[in-house]
Amino acid sequence: MKISKTRFINYIRCNRYTALDEIYRDQSKAVVSFTDDPELEDLIGEENREKVSYLLDDMFDEEDEDMLEKEDPQMDTMLPYYSQIEILAGAAIQKRFKGDVIYSLDTYQQKRFEHEIEGFNFYCFLDGYQEDKNTIRVFEVKATTSKKFKEITYKNNDDEKVPLFDYSPEGILMLQEDLFGDVNDEYNKKIARLKNRLTKEGRYVYDISYQRFVLERSIQTGKEIKYYLVVLNSDYIHEGLVNERNEPIYGDDIVTLIDVSSLTKKMMSIVEEDISIVIQRLNTMNANPVSLGGHCQRKDTRQCKFYPICYKHIPEENSIFTYIGGHNGFKDEAGQKHERFDLINEGLVHATDIPVSWLNRDNNIIQRQVIDSDIPYYHPPKIRAGISILKYPIYHLDFETFPCPLPRFKGEKPYSQSLFQYSIHIEHAPGVCDKDKDNYSYIATKHIDLRKDLIEKMLEVIKEDGGSIMVYNQSFEQTRLKEMAELYPEYRSRLLDMVDRLFDLMYLLRGNQKMFSPLGFDKEESKGINFYHNKLNGSFSIKKVLPIFSNLTYKGMGISNGTEALVTYARFPMMDQKTFELKYNELLEYCKQDTWAMVKILDELRSI
Repeated sequence: MKISKTRFINYIRCNRYTALDEIYRDQSKAVVSFTDDPELEDLIGEENREKVSYLLDDMFDEEDEDMLEKEDPQMDTMLPYYSQIEILAGAAIQKRFKGDVIYSLDTYQQKRFEHEIEGFNFYCFLDGYQEDKNTIRVFEVKATTSKKFKEITYKNNDDEKVPLFDYSPEGILMLQEDLFGDVNDEYNKKIARLKNRLTKEGRYVYDISYQRFVLERSIQTGKEIKYYLVVLNSDYIHEGLVNERNEPIYGDDIVTLIDVSSLTKKMMSIVEEDISIVIQRLNTMNANPVSLGGHCQRKDTRQCKFYPICYKHIPEENSIFTYIGGHNGFKDEAGQKHERFDLINEGLVHATDIPVSWLNRDNNIIQRQVIDSDIPYYHPPKIRAGISILKYPIYHLDFETFPCPLPRFKGEKPYSQSLFQYSIHIEHAPGVCDKDKDNYSYIATKHIDLRKDLIEKMLEVIKEDGGSIMVYNQSFEQTRLKEMAELYPEYRSRLLDMVDRLFDLMYLLRGNQKMFSPLGFDKEESKGINFYHNKLNGSFSIKKVLPIFSNLTYKGMGISNGTEALVTYARFPMMDQKTFELKYNELLEYCKQDTWAMVKILDELRSI
């Protein structure tokens, strides 16, 4: 059997994955077990086949259509940029190091190594491979940024907070121990996090550690072998230079090299043990349910493909996941903490399965009261106090952005939220706002830098009159406005004035200490939620809130969420005129719905 890095990383998730994958690929022909020590008759018996059939029902529908493999339009949209990152990384490697560099977008053209263990062939395909007289260098390109690594800090022996990674004289990020050799227990705790394949940084370290394991057991060499992660430089700012095809021109510093040679060496015993575990799983193919946990990577980009099967017994509404802050666990009467996944594995899956006496957070107590009674919760004094500080006219504002991995326009960084659309509804007095006549919109229909035009048009609508600017989830619009203020100094004062006038509608629902403490509420009351409804299911997303306060919904709209919006914008240049006009109007209506939703929700809150 051939095992690639991706397959191996999935196989090490849990005892069940290998068997489910066998069923998924071979369907009714799959030979798996449902016991720890299966006999042959168990493997081919009627009961076994029936269990396999039940699992297949959760994988394929009656037309044999795959129910697990979901389309990911955002990933499809970003793939060209991810490919370009690999090209930029290859060019930067070629320029920095002497000797031949092998890199290719085509996996089959990449440098490949394989190692056989007990009849299983483990493969690795290298994003980049460079070899000179004395050294072999291996590169793993990741479409993430250096920020998550540079932000890891620890306290040194002088009790000073210092970065775990720092730049070498050659401009390569390296661990402190490799640069200076100064480490302590605090440092080692952070290293332990990097060695955990389930952390946001550790997953990348684990990937290249697997590559190292296979490579070093495939070749014999006296050369030093170095291992690098190649990521986007989070500090890189695009200067706005373009070529004759109007494509951005990037400097070599668009990517950052992270030397993980010593770190991957520490990982070898872990990978070796994991390979033994995977082989054991492949030999037994046990499809029995397993405990759920972090290895499922729930709601992560690496969420397990078989999540719908293993989480089938957990209710979609008002499950244990509904509790706000539930990831911090629950304490019983004796003060013992119970982690959420431990409770799930003990059979406590519904919100009402948690004893009321274990709910120590005020918000959770409110949630439980609403779930049990099915009566919405309101905190009228706080809601009214918040509404009382609004100034008219109210400008209900919403932005749509494109989070491009590579900066496209001047002043942008990797993954900058690049503005391409706004919608504004002007509410002249309480409840005085027409859905169509008082709406102002802008969409950048071309993939050229139209941000200044967008800002100018927006400032024509939003006057310097002191009126509140209402948004939903303030940090997003606030950050975009500050970014534009830096980029366009001629509009700096106007844009920062807008920042000062922002009012977050979500605060009226979810609570916020900064808003409500100055209004006379104590710290705990200020932080507490002001509204809760059974249908929220723990989320204050505007798409959850709107149907509660109106007969409006996002369901059935041509564009119904932010992902569809950014994908539509990305595809504008490829559309024919008829499709463009259709999608343009759908995009217009989607963003318009966001600001009209705020108008409607606010109006309903006034009646409380």
